[in-house]
Amino acid sequence: MNEDLGAFGPEAAALLDLAQRHFAGLGECFVTAFYEGLARHAGPDDVISRLTPEQFAYTQIKQLKQLRTLLDPRLNECVHQERAIQVGHIHAFTGIEMTWLVDAYELYLKQLLRHIQEWPGASEERAHLRQVLTTRLMADLGGQIRGQHEIAQAQQQAISTITHLLQTTTTFSDLVRRILETLADLPGMMAGTLSRPDGNGDFQYEIVVGRTFENHVASLAGRQLIPSIHGDRPVGQGPSGRAWRSGQIQQTLSIASDPTLAPWHEFARDLGYASMTTIPVTDAGCCPQAVLTLYHGWPGYFVTPNRVNLIDQLYSELGAAFTRSGRTNRVISYATRAVYRERLTKGDLTMLYQPVIDLSSGQLNKVEALARLNGPDGAYVAPGNFLAAFGEHELRQLFALGLRQALTDLRYWEKQGLVTSVAINLPPQALIDREYLTIAHTVLHDIPIDTARLTLELLETGEIDSRQNPTGILSEWRALGICLAQDDLGSGYSSLLRMERLAVDDVKIDQGLVSTGAQTPRKALQFIHHLTHLAHDIGVRVTVEGLESVGLIEAAAILGADAGQGYAIARPMAASELRSWTYPSHLVVDSNHPQTALGAYATMIIQNALIALVATRPSLLKSVVSEPCALSYYLHLQDLDHAPIGVAQKELLACAKKGAKTARYYEVRQKVEDLLCAHIRAEEFNRLTPANRQDRRGSIKRPPDVALKV
Repeated sequence: MNEDLGAFGPEAAALLDLAQRHFAGLGECFVTAFYEGLARHAGPDDVISRLTPEQFAYTQIKQLKQLRTLLDPRLNECVHQERAIQVGHIHAFTGIEMTWLVDAYELYLKQLLRHIQEWPGASEERAHLRQVLTTRLMADLGGQIRGQHEIAQAQQQAISTITHLLQTTTTFSDLVRRILETLADLPGMMAGTLSRPDGNGDFQYEIVVGRTFENHVASLAGRQLIPSIHGDRPVGQGPSGRAWRSGQIQQTLSIASDPTLAPWHEFARDLGYASMTTIPVTDAGCCPQAVLTLYHGWPGYFVTPNRVNLIDQLYSELGAAFTRSGRTNRVISYATRAVYRERLTKGDLTMLYQPVIDLSSGQLNKVEALARLNGPDGAYVAPGNFLAAFGEHELRQLFALGLRQALTDLRYWEKQGLVTSVAINLPPQALIDREYLTIAHTVLHDIPIDTARLTLELLETGEIDSRQNPTGILSEWRALGICLAQDDLGSGYSSLLRMERLAVDDVKIDQGLVSTGAQTPRKALQFIHHLTHLAHDIGVRVTVEGLESVGLIEAAAILGADAGQGYAIARPMAASELRSWTYPSHLVVDSNHPQTALGAYATMIIQNALIALVATRPSLLKSVVSEPCALSYYLHLQDLDHAPIGVAQKELLACAKKGAKTARYYEVRQKVEDLLCAHIRAEEFNRLTPANRQDRRGSIKRPPDVALKV
């Protein structure tokens, strides 16, 4: 306030010294008047009911102290404003609205004026005293309103920041962490966490923000305070368990008075947590996948209308972001994440290399560089375990370290007389984040190579935001002279659209589509056949991953794939081992003379496609059917001419000559395919040792390397 009004300074101090005794107890009167004023409204009763007796008493003491400062002769204007603003913050935290404050202060002003009128001083002194106290009272009210406005502004800024993060952050873990950091900066906010249940249904904290929680998260397990999804356990009855089971936001107005939080009362009291909100993060099917929890130092903080809107926004947007992320189901604890990030920062990274062969010649085509973190026990930590723990910064760091090591090894092999190429994974964010391009330029400058020998494989996991256009930066990647490949090509429309949109040089068929070749050969080989021809039609080379048997290698080659990799060819190896590695035998695949059941089935797929193509041209059909049949060759090789499958195959050829559009033809063809698929499964099973048969059924480990014999 302006000091020329006389509200502060020596003149006001002298006057208030004279009036101190007369105004004794006026602060207590105001506290009473304050709550009488609040009682005029329906909302304040709800606000007050959220407070514990201790919190209510503390609030009254703070109010009384603030009011007594109004009568302090030596009150400093700046100090007064700071205190009023702090009280305004508390009112904003607890949901006291400005209109309630104005009504309450109106009652107090009437009491104040009545006391001034009764003061036995000169009329001029009473007038001055009225001016001093009225000015101070209005300044106090103005300061509290300003305090409330500051809280509202801070929240609005947080909403703007969160909206921007939702539009620009490319990884889910970074998005959640930055949102929690933004919210943690709000006055009174204590902590925020993201947790997911492990295999036992116990929530594991994956992301933690807020020193209070960070310092104590490890102690929760020791104190048996880990929340659970199971409602029949005390630790499963709290808001985390309820949010998971219901898929609905859970509001906790007062932690101290919530009986379902009884196991955590002491923990919350020690850390100063008074209220919390728990938000389920759901997938596209509205099934909970995680829970996000926020903690505040005052009760009822999260239930005011504007904060409810913020919570609802988080509920909606985080679920959509989780769905877009295609996030792994693996739960990685906060402590484990910290270990993985620390190891990466220290450069504890090893690149292993898996050969990729040319399926037409059996020669080494290139090697794929596969990142492994070095574990504390000397074992490697695979990407499936650590990638989900990394945010944008760590992913860039991983790419930089991996690329530098891969190019260093490429130069090392060249000095040893082995000239080859290397492929390394590139996160999809690299098509919208120029930092990756800068990293590539720097590493290629430091380790010069013929860039045509470098392939960058775009990971299929994670979608590029449709609002981002990668075309410009994609041309800059191509200007480096590198080969661009799409990794893990799937069967869905989005994968095919991505292949067309990015105009890649190579695609790698997802090993998940191939690994079931023995169990579901029809599906696996049809995928390879169709995706290979689709890619070749637009001039894109095809590599098939997951070739774990001789049969899959032969089938992929017969179906036209250009290259292949998998455990039947070679396992990932250290850089020092590659120079001495040689393929077991020179690969020669004769599509007319298949050596395996899967290879025979691949020839049948091609013959069926050819018959369908000429089905309406009798002369061409007769010519096709009269050609030596590769499947018949295989059946003769296996002495199956007179077995049910051999008999059915002879009938199929006879039906085809009479017309490939007849019902009998389709019936017999289906019979031959079913018998052949059963034979494939038997051949695969017999190939494995008894121990590996058990392991394969339990998906424990892969079969040993097998030499190709074709």
